[in-house]
Amino acid sequence: MRAAVQVIRESSARTVMKTEMGTAPGEPIYTITAKGAHDFARNSGTVNARVGDAAEFDQVLTDDRIYVRGVAGTETMPWSYTDRADAKVQHMLRAPGNDAAHLLQQASMSSEYDRFGTETVAGTTTTRYSAPLSHKALVLNMSEETREKSDQLRDMIGGEIPATAEVWVDQRKRAVRIRLSLDIPGSVSSITTLTLTDLGRPVKVTVPTAEGTEESDAALSG
Repeated sequence: MRAAVQVIRESSARTVMKTEMGTAPGEPIYTITAKGAHDFARNSGTVNARVGDAAEFDQVLTDDRIYVRGVAGTETMPWSYTDRADAKVQHMLRAPGNDAAHLLQQASMSSEYDRFGTETVAGTTTTRYSAPLSHKALVLNMSEETREKSDQLRDMIGGEIPATAEVWVDQRKRAVRIRLSLDIPGSVSSITTLTLTDLGRPVKVTVPTAEGTEESDAALSG
């Protein structure tokens, strides 16, 4: 699986990443859908993200920055940026800054994948594999506060948080879908699914100009 994911990390792809987050039974499920084009080899890309019907954001990812502009309710926000290193995970299995590369890294940290048969993904025949997601992968690049909550949850459970990594691999040994999920009844649930298409197709990234772009006071996070 690491090889199948590494192929993508050294290439480019169009991406659709959907995150569904819940808390207690009866509470609403929050859905974030991010469509993008990523040149993973150059650590750059573009993303359009929607938070239900409440907000929409455009993002540009470069090797050292994440630029963002958008609309939330009646408020329109011009381009601003934050250092990419400052984008931290605020919710388990939610990629910071809608950065698909973060999800690829988490999946590559898992081991002991088991095969679960063949499935069709975006018209392509694939083989699905599944493995437990380690705590180290789960807390990758988390904010200090979220890391503390995750450690407390693990202590409360009395063992590893039951998170799972699934990878769909095509006939050319490339990962074309990744899903990370966890469900603790009465506490928290989170599912993030990343689908990759047009593998190897060039990606053009236009960085916002310095004029009209200002540094954000808050770190962009997941």
